[in-house]
Amino acid sequence: MTIVYRTTGAWGVGQGYNLTALQVDGNFYDLDQRIQAIEDNPPEPVNISHMTVVGTQWTIYLEDATAFGPFTLPQANFRPSVVATVATNTHAPVLADANSYKRCTHVDGCTVMVPLNAVVVFPVDTELTYRQAADEPIIFDTLTDGPTLNGMAGFLNMSGGRGATVTLKKIATDEWDLIGLLAEDVTA
Repeated sequence: MTIVYRTTGAWGVGQGYNLTALQVDGNFYDLDQRIQAIEDNPPEPVNISHMTVVGTQWTIYLEDATAFGPFTLPQANFRPSVVATVATNTHAPVLADANSYKRCTHVDGCTVMVPLNAVVVFPVDTELTYRQAADEPIIFDTLTDGPTLNGMAGFLNMSGGRGATVTLKKIATDEWDLIGLLAEDVTA
């Protein structure tokens, strides 16, 4: 049976007047038969064929070649436990230093030159940790017009003594927070 419509619309031309009780019942019966046919013979689903993960990108492929994704998989920030030594009196961090732990051992201390984002594109949330492993301090500095280093009021942008650990945390494109034991500014 074909469904009977009263008005004209996307379904085609309607009959132009109210449906009779028989036509209404016929419409319900037709819809019931269609639903029953689906329940008795459900369509086969399009199953997952396979999935791929490349780096942090996950893509799902169905048997009909439809693809969903790629979706970015969440991942924990990697904080390596590898300890490296900086034996020179200057250090210019490179991308491979991201989220690293460095022990500065030079007898004259060490100056860490924090680069502009245009020079080294560290992602925001990168951390660079330095430990003063000698008597002289680690000085955190930038070139003229370099990135902003947010230290602490009343303290210098340098480590506060042998054994002090300071972390640089990138919080914006050209802005880093200094976290840790900094040297007190006794000249202020």
